[in-house]
Amino acid sequence: MRIADLLERDLSRGIEEIIKVDQADEQSVHAEITEYVATDRIKSQYRDLFRAISEAPSELTEGIGVWISGFFGSGKSSFAKNLGYVLANQTVLGKPASQLFKTQVQDQRISELVDFINIGIPTEVIMFDVSADRAVRDNTERIAEVMYKVLLRKLDYAEDFDIAELEIELEREGRLKAFISKCEEKYQQKWSIIRKGAQKISRVSAVLHEMDSGTYETADSWALSIREKPTDISVTMFVERAFDLCQRRKPDHALVFIIDEVGQYVARSADKIEDLRAVVEQFGKVGKNLLRKKEIKAPAWVMVTSQEKLDEVVAALDSRRVELAKLQDRFKHRIDLAPADIREVASRRVLAKKEEAVPHLKSIYGTHEGLLKAACQLERTHRKSEVTEEDFIQFYP
Repeated sequence: MRIADLLERDLSRGIEEIIKVDQADEQSVHAEITEYVATDRIKSQYRDLFRAISEAPSELTEGIGVWISGFFGSGKSSFAKNLGYVLANQTVLGKPASQLFKTQVQDQRISELVDFINIGIPTEVIMFDVSADRAVRDNTERIAEVMYKVLLRKLDYAEDFDIAELEIELEREGRLKAFISKCEEKYQQKWSIIRKGAQKISRVSAVLHEMDSGTYETADSWALSIREKPTDISVTMFVERAFDLCQRRKPDHALVFIIDEVGQYVARSADKIEDLRAVVEQFGKVGKNLLRKKEIKAPAWVMVTSQEKLDEVVAALDSRRVELAKLQDRFKHRIDLAPADIREVASRRVLAKKEEAVPHLKSIYGTHEGLLKAACQLERTHRKSEVTEEDFIQFYP
């Protein structure tokens, strides 16, 4: 009997070596969800998090930060990506992501919580890898600016802050559609292309002059005005704008940010970790106030992944200006994917055996048990070195 005949998995099917939260190819996402292995410990962590999300609208909590840690290859990105697809309940190859996930995980309580969230708390999920996203221009960019740019992209506003401000203002005044129509008519291109082009500022300024010459006396009036005072993105402005724009473009939807590789982004920077803390704190406070006034359905969540635990990130900082207690208050929910999970996940996903293969492997073990025990015996150590029949079947070959 060949090894391929023993395994449940088709060996010709590849396995993604690295899971990327912004990899949206449906075929890849479908494989990631339907092949996901959730250990008992991972299921427990999903249950706790889904419970917190489902209870948050009635609890008026500010604890909306989630820190997901685990070393490279531990599955933290898979955990976060599945979470995002389930909360948004996107369609993957014609099926709801939540249904695929529930079928794979096979946990009654998780299924109940997921159904409750999908029905009662429709969610807009903004998911990106901060170490690779095009919104990150350089290492000096603040996390609020990065998150705002990704939010604008997701909600179909311009990524250029000045043009986005114009879109937002015109939309508020009910003039955005007329502006876009005039712009497309004048330049014979779609607005989505015009607002990204090298001539975008001059062209926008010229159209504003044609629409409202009383305010914009010359064709370059608007262009000159933004040159003198460029848009500044503060934490407070970003958070308030996030709730406002989400209600405009995705009414009655909760907002969730899932940011992959934050630990790498803030590494050894007290300023960056402090900015992150400020963003999570502001989302918690503003969301709680809006929820109390019944202006939103649920608070916004900020979920991040890191190779290091929260306390390890702070310990590695050259400066001690960042207080761990403050950070822990903001990230009330902390999930760490342990090495034990990797052992079980790998053996179940890659090495799971067909039922008819088990008697054959038991026979092999019975024939060679003595040789196996002798070969694997470790001396002068308390570590377990015995290979049991169960171990042999699980990890063969």
